[in-house]
This record gives sequence, structure tokens and C-alpha cells, in this order.
Amino acid sequence: MKTLLLLTSDFPFGQSEVFVENEFPFLAAKFEQIFIITTSISGASPRPLPPHVKTIRIPYDASLKNKALVLCSIFSKDVREELHFIQSERKLPLSKTIVSILLGGYAKAFEMNDLIKKLLREYSLDEKQLYLYSYWMKDLAIGMGMFKRQHPKVKFFCRAHGWDLYFERHHPPYLPFRKYILTHANACFSISEAGKNYLDNITGQQFSDKLKLSRLGTFNPNANRSQPNTVKIKLVSCSSVIPLKRIHLIIESLTLIKNIEIEWEHVGDGKLKIQMESLAKEKLESLPNISFRMDGHIDNKDLLNYYAREKIDVFINVSETEGLPVSIMEANSFGIPTIATNVGGVSEIIREGENGFLLSRNCSPADIAFTIEKYALLPENAKQQMRDSAFHIWDQNFNAEINYPAFVESALIL
Repeated sequence: MKTLLLLTSDFPFGQSEVFVENEFPFLAAKFEQIFIITTSISGASPRPLPPHVKTIRIPYDASLKNKALVLCSIFSKDVREELHFIQSERKLPLSKTIVSILLGGYAKAFEMNDLIKKLLREYSLDEKQLYLYSYWMKDLAIGMGMFKRQHPKVKFFCRAHGWDLYFERHHPPYLPFRKYILTHANACFSISEAGKNYLDNITGQQFSDKLKLSRLGTFNPNANRSQPNTVKIKLVSCSSVIPLKRIHLIIESLTLIKNIEIEWEHVGDGKLKIQMESLAKEKLESLPNISFRMDGHIDNKDLLNYYAREKIDVFINVSETEGLPVSIMEANSFGIPTIATNVGGVSEIIREGENGFLLSRNCSPADIAFTIEKYALLPENAKQQMRDSAFHIWDQNFNAEINYPAFVESALIL
């Protein structure tokens, strides 16, 4: 019986990880038994799941037993090799914080290893038919690698996105046991070419044969298209309202646009939402040509219906860093051109002047305002060409109906 152990952060609980939800039906169709291991321990009810799927909720922190075990293993080969990677290859100072991250990751690995062993016993799982899949290349994935080392017939693979991939997104700039994970994994599927190259570089091209490209995807089964406005520019952004997303830059840029009528709408919630609403009111309410609304969170299905129903001209994303944003895929699938910062894998979906415009990572409000005006002043036939290109690039490269079946088949033949 083909059995999948799928490690997530929240899915199937809560409202996040919609991209896992999109992929999951394709996994469920190919595996006869699935255990979803999630670190979500909130009281939220799970999303609907097929009867052959079981959910196991575990805390993200390791138990006291495994923390103590790590202290006894501090001079083990695994830890020594990781210390060498940190100091000799990454050239990082060996601070208390880095050592704490290293040992914390190793403790979580023991925790995951123990859990898989328990499932193996309780359900009499066949090692030859067992697949371990970590949706994120995070600490607990180290434990899947640990189990794989002890049980070589098992298949182990993971995805790599953005925060779980780029060292520079963290302070200090370190993620534990990347080489350990790749040593024991059958494959690591990066969602972008940029991410794949980054992982290849930081590990010294030792695992090039294991690094695969497998882009995420979104759905638009009826090929619905958003229609353009005729009297104003409708600008939409969709993201968490957190520092990384730099919503304040959008607000500041709109203050610089004087002769174009713009309606801006932001979809998404986060810890800075109240602050950004206040800033928008302060900066934009008095401007006669600018209107705005911040909607908060809406369900993904409602978001897609909104794109199909509303007249939207441009999607905008000015994040400081990214993997390859699903939000841009969703907008493009409805023929909505995008203005976005050229970070992570964004240039793999946005082609300059073809389906949108790329901004530098360090773009200013003036740069953003100039680019919005640049789109607004295009002839109508040029705008339509850009809208058509947005849809076709999505359909060729980021269509979930194509990408996810191909990913699952690749995993099954590892």
C-alpha cells in the first residue's frame, strides 16, 4: 500500500497554506494511505479530507527528552559536519544564537524520527511503499532525513520555497542542516529556478542531481478573464500586511500620482494592518484622484471569484524578498498584468514589458509611481496584449492542472 507522510505547517487547519490545499487532491489520488503531520495545534476545524487521510498534530518544539539527547550528541559526526559547514563554507561566526539554532533543529529531527518510527510500528507500514514528503525545507524535515538514513528503502523528498531556503531572510543568516537534508533526500523540488540555483551554490554543487524544478500552480478551469477599467486604473495588491511586504511603499507612491484616477484595493491581513490603514487615511484620503480600501483576509475561492468579477487593471507586489509568489500566479491567470519587485523567482513569471513590469528590490515610491503611470499611459491595444500575455504565460508555466500531476509523478518514480 503506497503510504505518504506529508509534513506541513498548518494544513489542513486554519486558513493558510492554500497552495498545499491546491496540490493535495493530486497526492490523495495517488496514495492509498496518507498521514498529514502538522505543527498547527490550534483548535481550528480541519478542511474536508478524504477518508484515507489521517491528521497528526505535533508541537513545533522538541520534547525535553530530545533536547537532552541533543546535548549528549553535541560531538556527533552530524554536528561536527554542520559546524564545519557553518564556519568553513558559509563563513559565519559561531555565535551562541547559531549554535542554539543548530541544536534546536537537531532536537526537532529526533522528534520527527521518533514519530515516524512510531507510525511504522502502529500501522505496520511497508518501507518499500513509504514516502516522506516535507512541504517546507524546515527543521522537522531533518528528522525525515534521519529516518531515511536508517531506512534506505524509504523515499524522502521535500520542497524549497523562500523563507525555508534563503539564509539571508533570517537573523543570523543561517538555516540548519541543509546539506544533511540533501544528503539523505532522494530529491529536493524548488519552486523556482532561482531557488534551485541558490541551493546548488550554497552547498557547493554537491547535490545538483537531486535538485529539481517543480513550480507551484493555481486554478482557473474556465479560463475566466478580468476585464479592464475604462475610466480609471484599478490597482490590486494581495499579501499579508507584514514588514516584508512593504505596503507603505504602495501608499507613498500613490501620493505622487496627480493626473490619473486610481482605485487601490489591498486584500490580506497581518500585524501591520491597523498601522497601514492609518497611514493610508493620512496620506491618501485628501487626494481627489485616489480612492482605496483595505479588505483584510478573504477565502481563496472568494478571491478568485473577485478576480473574475471585478474590472482590475494591474496587480502590484513590492515585497523585499520572495520565492515565486502564488499571488502573482493567481492574478496572471485572470489576465491581470503585474508590477513587482525583481526578487527571488519573480522574473520567472513576470517578463519585462510583456506581462508586466519589474522594479528593483530597492525601488523608491517615485519608481513605483512612475511604473504605474507608465502602464496607465499605454495605448489600449498594448494593454490588451499585456493582459493576453499574462494569461498565456500563466497557462504555459503555472497552471495547477499541469504542474501538480507532473510533480506527483516525479515523486513516485524517485
